[in-house]
Amino acid sequence: MKKLFIMIALVAGVATLSNAQGGGQQGTPEERAQRTIDGQRMAAFNFTADQKPKVLAILVRQNKSTDSLRATMPAPAAGADRMAAMQAMAPKLAPISAANEAAIVALLTPDQKKTYDTALAAAKERNPNATAVFTGGGGRGQGGGRPPGQ
Repeated sequence: MKKLFIMIALVAGVATLSNAQGGGQQGTPEERAQRTIDGQRMAAFNFTADQKPKVLAILVRQNKSTDSLRATMPAPAAGADRMAAMQAMAPKLAPISAANEAAIVALLTPDQKKTYDTALAAAKERNPNATAVFTGGGGRGQGGGRPPGQ
């Protein structure tokens, strides 16, 4: 029983330290970009070895821009609607996201572009305001939409 208590305390301490350092589950811009590239949504695009580092760099830039913008926004008060805070940030983030989305789309092969067009159409079915698949843009939160079959 004592060992279990020590283990729980250790896990709680590590989680607290991680959150205090800004790591938490979210992670650094680089870690979040890597998770995005490795995620199921991106798998349908079958990025080449040449494309992956370029897409990764664009996603890191996107994450850093988002983090910088969030840092300038006032934190929502306790119990406040986080969605309202995100909506207030959206107009400032939109041009950054659009530029990063265009940069990724420019890297796509013709077959990948077809997958992208299908994913964007699916996102628009769910949300007519969707404008992106990779960087947000109105769909189902960050990421805008999913490739077909996802």
